This record gives sequence, structure tokens and C-alpha cells, in this order.
Amino acid sequence: MRHQRSFRHLLMINALLAAGLIWTLLVVPGPFTANADAAMQYRSSRSNDPPIQAVTGVGNASARQRKQMIDRLTEIEKKIEEISKALTTGSIVVKIANVEELAIDYGRLADVIQSRK
Repeated sequence: MRHQRSFRHLLMINALLAAGLIWTLLVVPGPFTANADAAMQYRSSRSNDPPIQAVTGVGNASARQRKQMIDRLTEIEKKIEEISKALTTGSIVVKIANVEELAIDYGRLADVIQSRK
């Protein structure tokens, strides 16, 4: 009997705390309604070099990321041009060292062709 009373008391305290929380969320304006403001962004097309605030601040992180992506794409483009130049000039030499391992099993190939018809 004593355990049932203490359980009822705990349930009542729990219900009161839940009601208080709901009241706080729905009625009382509090820290949940605070506004967040974004940092100012540097947007100028007049100079080539942005000010130090634009380079180090949060407001222009997208511009820094875009610059990094462009730099990396430029590096990739240079490497692809080098590979393309090597392929077109014919300076690449291909040497096959294991010709005996590349032999074709013509009997098995014929069986596969026959089974596909």
C-alpha cells in the first residue's frame, strides 16, 4: 500500500512538471524566441583584394571555399592537360610482360558462344 502512494506522488509530480514545461513553451516568451543574425558579407566588385575581415571572418566563408575549389580544379585541369599531351605526343610506352598468361581458351569461348545462341 505504501508503494502505491509513493508511486502516485511521483506521477503527480511528473504531471505537474510536464504541465509547467508546456506552459513555459506555449505562453512565456523566452530564450526560444531569440533571433539569430548572420554576419555581414563582403560584396564588392571594385577591388581585386578583399579586406582582412572578408578573408578571415565567417561572413565570407563561401567565397573562400569557392576560391579553394577553383584552385583545386585548376590543378586538376593542368594535370589532365599533361596526361593528354603525353598521350597525343606518343611518349607513353606500353610493355606487356606476361603474354603467356593472357592466352585465350578458345574451346571455352566456343562453348559460351554456343550456349548464347
